[in-house]
Amino acid sequence: MDEEKQIIEAAKALGLGELVPEIYHDMLQPAVRQIGEGLSTIAKAVKIALAPVEAGVWGYEQIREWLSVRVTRILSDRKAKKIEPPPLSIAGPLILQLIFAKNEPDLKELYASLLASAMDSSNKVSHPSFVSIIQQLTSDEAKILRYLSSQQADQRNIYERSNSEGEVVELVKKKFNSWCKQASVKYPGQSEFYMDNLIRLRIFRQEMTGDIKFNADAVYPEDVQQWSEYMNIELTPFGNQFLDACIEKMVPNQ
Repeated sequence: MDEEKQIIEAAKALGLGELVPEIYHDMLQPAVRQIGEGLSTIAKAVKIALAPVEAGVWGYEQIREWLSVRVTRILSDRKAKKIEPPPLSIAGPLILQLIFAKNEPDLKELYASLLASAMDSSNKVSHPSFVSIIQQLTSDEAKILRYLSSQQADQRNIYERSNSEGEVVELVKKKFNSWCKQASVKYPGQSEFYMDNLIRLRIFRQEMTGDIKFNADAVYPEDVQQWSEYMNIELTPFGNQFLDACIEKMVPNQ
């Protein structure tokens, strides 16, 4: 079997059709010289191996239908004249990432809410970087953020103090873990990892300080000085803006 025939057979096996574009021809030609008549067999194996990936990727038609329905629901309380085309810097990468979120309902909701925010001319909180932020979240982290969005502003922060060295860190981790449980995450044992990731993404910031207090009434010398550690986890301005743009505001009886 000559090279040209092998390339055509391999292209058929890959579902490319008989007329192979020059770029594919050039890509396949070196392989023909290397493995001879086995190229079409390899191509069939590649096609089979990639089938689960192809099946798992959401097609644009499905994205368009789901997204249009979901965004319509989110914007249902807006005025039609306030709805405008979203910036392509947000909508383009958002749709590209959404095709991989087929089985991640919590992440899908973040994408839909972000797109709705970008289409609302009265809402100026959307930012292109939010697309990549969602891409780096797990479903559990999306649940945590949705839970916090439903809380009052003063309940979205963690502040702990301790006189025992190192204890304040454990107290903060314990409180964050309680947030995870209240958010009904699937893997509460991963709460420390979730906290670190949200800090890395600048959704939260972590601060830790300490000070020495003097106790004039101390009976024992070792009690004259008292060391206290303070640690807090709080949403950054960027994080608050992310919540405003990417999490649908809940209304009664929704």
